[in-house]
Amino acid sequence: MGNGKSVPLDTDPRCETLAPIWGPFVDAFVDTLHAKGGAVHPPPPRELRRGGSRGRRASDGDADDAAKRLAEAHALRSPCSPGSVFRPAAERVVAIGDLHGDLNKTTRAFRAGGLIDSHGKWIGGATVAVQVGDQLDRGGDEVAILYMLERLRKEARDAGGELIVMNGNHETLNVAGRFRYAFEPGIEDFRRWRGRQLLGAALKAKCGEKPGGCAIVGAAAAAAAIDRKAEKNGEPHIESRGRSGNAPPPGSAPGRMYADTGPGSTMPRLAALAPGGPMAKRFLAHQPVVVAVGSTLFAHGGVLPHHVQYGLERINRETSEWIRGDAKPGPPPVHVSGGRSVVWARDYSWPQRHKCDCGVLRRALDGLPGIDRVVVGHTIQQPEGVNAACDGRVLRVDVGMSEGCGGSEPEVLEILHDGAEIARLRWDSKGGRAVREPVTGSLGATATTVVASVAEAGVKPPEEPVNESKLDEARVLSWNRDYKSGWRRRFSTI
Repeated sequence: MGNGKSVPLDTDPRCETLAPIWGPFVDAFVDTLHAKGGAVHPPPPRELRRGGSRGRRASDGDADDAAKRLAEAHALRSPCSPGSVFRPAAERVVAIGDLHGDLNKTTRAFRAGGLIDSHGKWIGGATVAVQVGDQLDRGGDEVAILYMLERLRKEARDAGGELIVMNGNHETLNVAGRFRYAFEPGIEDFRRWRGRQLLGAALKAKCGEKPGGCAIVGAAAAAAAIDRKAEKNGEPHIESRGRSGNAPPPGSAPGRMYADTGPGSTMPRLAALAPGGPMAKRFLAHQPVVVAVGSTLFAHGGVLPHHVQYGLERINRETSEWIRGDAKPGPPPVHVSGGRSVVWARDYSWPQRHKCDCGVLRRALDGLPGIDRVVVGHTIQQPEGVNAACDGRVLRVDVGMSEGCGGSEPEVLEILHDGAEIARLRWDSKGGRAVREPVTGSLGATATTVVASVAEAGVKPPEEPVNESKLDEARVLSWNRDYKSGWRRRFSTI
């Protein structure tokens, strides 16, 4: 440095103090870019090198210590397992429906629940918030949403609360490499993710540091399958090469999945989200597909009797192993694929009364002592919004808030004192406050409590009952992307 020669920074005595903090600084910088402003917490810096250690290669012991520190830091922000299905009851629980790549609506939903302030910081105190899945697809802010939720998980824990983020059918679809609901802005979002990751890896290499969290590799089985298929089809070989033509850039690797990045390419998305991929391991592998807080069970689609018989803990564990890449390569576990799985079922979430099977819900709850109700997303509840059915045994919270799903106003569900009071909350942008309203639909014995608590808050309950016959005719406008014909509008309940 200063003499016209370029040398690795960690071999230069004048940069001895820079080397230990360089990697964490780059991680924080890249993560802030991904999060669109909301910085996450980087791993702690490694220890300063002392005396004769300048310029030497790390020993096996040093490498082990560094790996242990990084593992501990990662565990603080993203635990490796979903944890127990059954969690203690909380005084206040807030349930948030499908987000689908819309950062603006996600922020407004969290504000409606009294969980974050105008700067996006956690103010929910000891509240337990549950986001019921579907962070991905149908929007262009998917990466930023995952980083926002990761940051809020830590802030909630620090404040004595908890944010539980679940996997829905769109997370499992993406891990399985099925991108039919990924809109063009979402495809580009992951292309940008790849570029920022490689930027971080290159910056770390300048200081003699390994890519670490800035790598794009990890989904080995998926990468090998892509190359085998390309070879079988006679497609030309693609390699990721550096300027010298001899080696891939830092953080990358040879192979089609890591190098095919042209406009519209889904390879960066696959590299990030396939089983064992860096985004899959960091954000999705520890997210449950079913969880209970006190007497309330949460699932994206719904829990059916055969799920209870199979074992809810087992379902979470096997799904997590598949996403981490620890399971045998193959299709997704059966309990997260198909119309009767926990992330796809709609048995008691249809807005139309004649389609809602309260009997199957009752049989499922009979096998779960202590569980009184289920909260589900997945099926858009419009025009009614957050509502109840089956005498309050199911609460439906997917309101289609994302612009990719109709763009409805965000609403969230509030459960107080383990079900003693239930209400829905929406954000009043003009008034700058959350408005508390009764949950419509069939609440059974809890209806009186809800209306009374809302009346005390100064909100007038609706005078007219919901016309169920009109709900039978109501369908939800959403947007889907067809890869062959481009954008098209269609009516859908997905």
